[in-house]
Amino acid sequence: MLINNPVPRPPVQHIQYLDGWRGLAIALVLEGHFLGALPIDAGRFGVDVFFVLSGFLMAGLLFVQRQPLPLFYKRRVSRIVPAFVLFTLTSYGIALALGRATSVSEVLSTLAFLRTYYPLPPDIWHAGLPIGHLWSLNVEEHSYVFMSALVALGLLRGREQWLLLSAAVATMVVGIGYAKLGAAAPAWGTLGSEVAATHLLASAGYRLLRERRAWRAPPWAPLLALVVTPFCYSSSLPWWSDNLLSPLLLAFAVNHLPDTFQTVRDGLSLAPLRQLGVWSFSIYLWQQPFYTFRELFPGGSAVALAAAIATALACFYFVEQPARQWINSRW
Repeated sequence: MLINNPVPRPPVQHIQYLDGWRGLAIALVLEGHFLGALPIDAGRFGVDVFFVLSGFLMAGLLFVQRQPLPLFYKRRVSRIVPAFVLFTLTSYGIALALGRATSVSEVLSTLAFLRTYYPLPPDIWHAGLPIGHLWSLNVEEHSYVFMSALVALGLLRGREQWLLLSAAVATMVVGIGYAKLGAAAPAWGTLGSEVAATHLLASAGYRLLRERRAWRAPPWAPLLALVVTPFCYSSSLPWWSDNLLSPLLLAFAVNHLPDTFQTVRDGLSLAPLRQLGVWSFSIYLWQQPFYTFRELFPGGSAVALAAAIATALACFYFVEQPARQWINSRW
């Protein structure tokens, strides 16, 4: 009698320089919001740095590791939901206490990662709440659902890269279409997942293409791509550069980090940058209200930034990390 034991999956390797990449992303967001010393849109640059890393990692879990979908979603829930729910309910609770009328549909839409689209009005940026940054979480969750659907439906198994890259091109086309429509475009504009998922999908698709064709890059190429990308977020390049050039450059850079100079990986592996990456989700959530109301703080942006980080660390150590460990150990 033959017993078909499942083939054990190799454990997911923890790579320190990817924590540093995440740390670089949140550092750019904080610089763009609280300091503004760089002559670029550092906040959006930082979000896109997050996106390409997310696409790279999710493609690895779903299409390379073939992580079962129940496990995939358990890990996503444990990682995101507790801190996200706390932030969302706190934001709406404070607004309610201050007399700001809040509808149930707004709260439920935000909790369901749909607030970018509904209700309109008020849109996510004009809701009278510091929740505008949650558009990026919506994009991530919608992309996860899309990629997991490819797994569940078995579409082009072993060739999913073509669907992912086609979807990335489609988001670019939609983004150009919205830009051409101008005021006639949907109210959410470039924040909708049908536009803003480009970086994530391009990185995911390119990872599969690169790994399945065993592509390597010269060590200078990923570094050059990373050095050139910030110009896409400046006024020196055309308006479409951050939507068309940036996804290609950043997807190439993060996917070829193993090929670049060791000094680059060592730099991303520096302990402060890695630790910032570990804290990044809680920091990203809680920096927004302090950024929004920074002028109310004695000392301005510097004090607001310090308060944001202190609040984020409390969230990380008392909510995000314990909840993640509890869910993963019991579910």
